[in-house]
Amino acid sequence: MPWIPIVCLLLLTAYLPAQYSPTIVSGRPGQSINAATVGRGVYQVQTGLNLDWAREGRENLFDLSEVTDIRVGVFERLELSALIIGEADESTVAPRGTRRDRGISDTQLGGRYLFLENDGWRPAIAVRAHALLRAQDEDFRRERVGANLILAADWAVTDLLAFTANLSRTWPGDGSRSDDYVATLGFNLSDRWSSFVEVYGTMTGVATANYDGGFAYLVNDNLGLDLSVGWDGDYGVRSYFLDFGVSFRVDDH
Repeated sequence: MPWIPIVCLLLLTAYLPAQYSPTIVSGRPGQSINAATVGRGVYQVQTGLNLDWAREGRENLFDLSEVTDIRVGVFERLELSALIIGEADESTVAPRGTRRDRGISDTQLGGRYLFLENDGWRPAIAVRAHALLRAQDEDFRRERVGANLILAADWAVTDLLAFTANLSRTWPGDGSRSDDYVATLGFNLSDRWSSFVEVYGTMTGVATANYDGGFAYLVNDNLGLDLSVGWDGDYGVRSYFLDFGVSFRVDDH
């Protein structure tokens, strides 16, 4: 079968050494994911709380969500991951009153593979693939199993500046498809502090642009905290959000 040599090649290259980071590299904060994998034998958890206020016409919306990403390093270049989102939505429209939806809104399972490491102007390149499962509460359950594919590229422009780009395609399980992008500039402010600004949006139909930025603080080699704020104006829904979280890892290196 034609896919067997490809699978064998990925498994063989997964054993090749990668640039292990002495400090935690988290996908938080922000919308983008980086190309780096956590490394063999590393167990990493990234979790955060997002508060979102929005208005669409006469409708006022408030969303409180908790996002947890669990990452396990199988090889230096290959990791498995699970994503769980819990959500509490509140929608108020006068004079109809308020509607509330609560529960697990999303569950995903998949992995990330690092193909190339950053070397000068050659970016680090990785692919993350997730299956979008149907293990949600009734208010949020998708019609069918979906999928999400992200191509991530990282450049360390200087010791103080980095650039990350993501292109993604999502099949949410309802017969539709969306293509999205994220472009992120990261700044190393000190050994402990970093910040970022980014633009993100959809390329499906009318292209959109949304913005956010924030800070991260490295408490120690295996623990980081973050805070970000943003503005989202997709499809005429103007929203503002506040996001804060924590990332930690168990490392046997």
